[in-house]
Amino acid sequence: MPRLRVTVWIAILALALGGTLLHNDSLSAAIAPLVLAYLLVVSPRMLRLAIATIAVVEAAAWWVGGTRLMVDLLPVAIAAFVGWLFARSLMPPRRPLIACAIAAIDGAARLDDIAVARYARRLTVLWAVFQMFLAAFGLLCVLHDRGVIAVPMPSPHVYDLLLPLAVAMLFFGEFLLRPRLLPQVPRHALVGFLRALARVWPELIEN
Repeated sequence: MPRLRVTVWIAILALALGGTLLHNDSLSAAIAPLVLAYLLVVSPRMLRLAIATIAVVEAAAWWVGGTRLMVDLLPVAIAAFVGWLFARSLMPPRRPLIACAIAAIDGAARLDDIAVARYARRLTVLWAVFQMFLAAFGLLCVLHDRGVIAVPMPSPHVYDLLLPLAVAMLFFGEFLLRPRLLPQVPRHALVGFLRALARVWPELIEN
């Protein structure tokens, strides 16, 4: 599976660079079915309906607005999908996604601490709201680019840069602040934490 992941990301990078350098929308558009097919392969069965819904939305975007609209909407759809993953974990009897991560990396006993459990739930809520906000913001960028709304917004290309930057800022900002906000949990080196998170991620989204 790690080899498949690396292969997919290399292919995505190649398509993105090829589409940009050659000004070829067809190459850029090929990223969408590649990403969705990969997600369908690696995701648990319970998530495949949500991914299939994204695929339908992307197909409708292609039908209505061509490859450009399909490419512009893909980051929006992915942001909404990630927000949905966090939000669904807040619904009983599921456990908040951040709580699952803490239990998987540091041990389930950590959640016996009320402060840790409360922090995990609040951070999960923050991620859900943040991702949904990014998705809504991206949709407004796409609508403005097509003249549907008059409110000044960045172009979809700028949004493609802002989206990962915003996600990285929240992720790394929380990682740096966690020792102060939650001093009772073990500290991790960044690289080790990322490796541990990548290792347990598949079981987290099955929650």
